[in-house]
Amino acid sequence: MRVLLWATTLQADALALALALDAGADDVMVVCTGPEALAREPIARVRPLSCPVLARDDADTLARARAFAADVVVFDNHLPPIGVAPRVCSMWHGLGWKARPSSDLELFHAGIAERTGIDPRRPNPRFLAQCYGEPDRRWRIESWGLDAAACRVIGMPFSDLLLAPPYDRQLLAPWYPELEVGARPTVLLSFTWHYGRIFPGTWPGTRWFSRDPGTADATFLRALASAIVDDGAQVLLCLHDRHRYEPAYLAALREAVVGLPRVHVKHKDERPDNLADLVIADAMVTNLSSFVTYFYASGRPSVHIVPETDADVRFVQFKRGRLRERRDATTTPWMTDPRDNGGLTASTPDQTLAAVARAIREPDCCRERAATWLAARVHGMDGHTCARMTEALRELATREAA
Repeated sequence: MRVLLWATTLQADALALALALDAGADDVMVVCTGPEALAREPIARVRPLSCPVLARDDADTLARARAFAADVVVFDNHLPPIGVAPRVCSMWHGLGWKARPSSDLELFHAGIAERTGIDPRRPNPRFLAQCYGEPDRRWRIESWGLDAAACRVIGMPFSDLLLAPPYDRQLLAPWYPELEVGARPTVLLSFTWHYGRIFPGTWPGTRWFSRDPGTADATFLRALASAIVDDGAQVLLCLHDRHRYEPAYLAALREAVVGLPRVHVKHKDERPDNLADLVIADAMVTNLSSFVTYFYASGRPSVHIVPETDADVRFVQFKRGRLRERRDATTTPWMTDPRDNGGLTASTPDQTLAAVARAIREPDCCRERAATWLAARVHGMDGHTCARMTEALRELATREAA
């Protein structure tokens, strides 16, 4: 079997699948953003890929990908180019809460039809959709409209690495020079950019009030990081790709932690190995990034910043250097109720500070809740998910494609 993996970034499920395929007997080619950055990361030191790894933006990548003549192309977020393989497999880009806007679904349906010749809402032997478990399989069928036969419950490929990481904290320590890795609790802060800011509220009459998102978020971030450090812990602030932020907003966030001890800041495009972040983290704080559901596998505490009401929710796009509110949302913003999560829930800055303090002092406070959440939504976290994914791809690769 010849597999082309067309990844947004080689992280999480895409990374786990790439490593598994590379270690097997199949021919593999990986296309992703920033392979040169990944080559400098700890994962490349302990589990280097032997297959070709091409940069998505290189001028000759498309020609090389087509010449590879893959049996199947696997993508995790953005559709691959037309003509790189006759069969297509769609992976989730993380299992979270946010529903996909209707316009995205229209593009998805049309894109699969262009690449396989058949609309994915009809029986399509050239298409497969990986599902973590029965709940998201139902969502893909009922809300996305995909043909049920194409939606295969496989599980979470990344769980193979999460259950048996290829490195330990001691090996990872040099990549986090500001932190005392293993000696103090590390609190991972990972905020998605999809909501435009960390909090949707403004809280007039409180110390948190500001009509400017940059000022409000920077004030909160400074208070949160200071509280963590004062509690004897340390901060790992993981920011998205630099180009995802407006320059002034990013400057405000980075300035907010200047001068604080035991704070390490990294960007996804510069330091893509986020498995390492999960390995060294003792607690995690997020505003509903799907990345946190991977952290549940550790059983360590997590804090979820959720909107007080759905009316507070807005989703954004980054266009022409600015974040702009999306106007094409679905009737509900959520695939899963955000209060249905595997950790602690907060909706205001003060609630968040209290929850983080608890997470630091009670390291087992979310263990049962996280395990219950995963058990209800993720099939077979048994260390063999990538093997099941490989077998599903092999079955797809042998189907008729003319």
